[in-house]
Amino acid sequence: KKLFVKVSDLMRTQDLPIVNENTPLKEAILILSEGRLGTVMLINSEGKLAGLLSDGDIRRALMNPDFSLEAHASTYATPNPFTIKDATLLASDALGLIEQKKIQLLVVTDTSGVIQGVLHLHTLVEAGIS
Repeated sequence: KKLFVKVSDLMRTQDLPIVNENTPLKEAILILSEGRLGTVMLINSEGKLAGLLSDGDIRRALMNPDFSLEAHASTYATPNPFTIKDATLLASDALGLIEQKKIQLLVVTDTSGVIQGVLHLHTLVEAGIS
C-alpha cells in the first residue's frame, strides 16, 4: 500500500515558513523557529523560490567575522536549492533524491518556481516510506 504514495499525499502545503529574500536575518530566524522544519524558504520579488536558510546555514554564518542579524537572509542562505516540479512523483523516489542530494527538505515548486509545498525527510520516515 505504501508503494504508490505520491509526494502530494505527504507534502506540507499550509503554514510554510517563507520570507522575502531581503528580510533581515533576525526576522527570518523567528519564522524559521515557528515553521518547525529547520529551514525557512526565501522568495524573490516575483514570489519564486530564491533560496533556503537552514539551522546549519545560520550556525556556519555565526562563525563569519562579518556576521550581522541585520543582513538580508539571502546573505547566508543556500541559493538555487534542489527542487522538484512534480508532486505526483512517488514518495519512495523522492526519498531517493533526498538521500542522493544529502538534504532534509525537498521543496516542490510549479514549473515557474513558485512554492507548492515541502516534503521533509522525517515525514517520509514517519510514513514508513523506504
